[in-house]
Amino acid sequence: MKHLPYDNFDPRQFIIRDWLALDRTILANERTFLAYSRTSLTLIIAGLTFVRFFGHHLFAVLGYMFIVGGIGVFVLGLRRFNKMAAHYKRLSLIEEGELPEALQASGLSKSGAL
Repeated sequence: MKHLPYDNFDPRQFIIRDWLALDRTILANERTFLAYSRTSLTLIIAGLTFVRFFGHHLFAVLGYMFIVGGIGVFVLGLRRFNKMAAHYKRLSLIEEGELPEALQASGLSKSGAL
């Protein structure tokens, strides 16, 4: 995963404001996934409309391209959501006091910062 700006900070020294910001970030990740889903659904519906209701061969090809693009957008959004959710879950484990297990799972020692 790419290096995130707050990876430079030791989560053991976070204060309540930091954890609330993390909660807002988790909700923003969910909203972003929903935006990807809406976009992919719109592309798929537009593609199906082109294929079904327009008789010209060019519109059918365009429709199939929209369908493939919609599926691609959904897969991209799902991958990004899962990657970020895993990162936030690791930070949530730290909040719940499971720091040693979280550090071992991420490959860091107890003295290293996330």
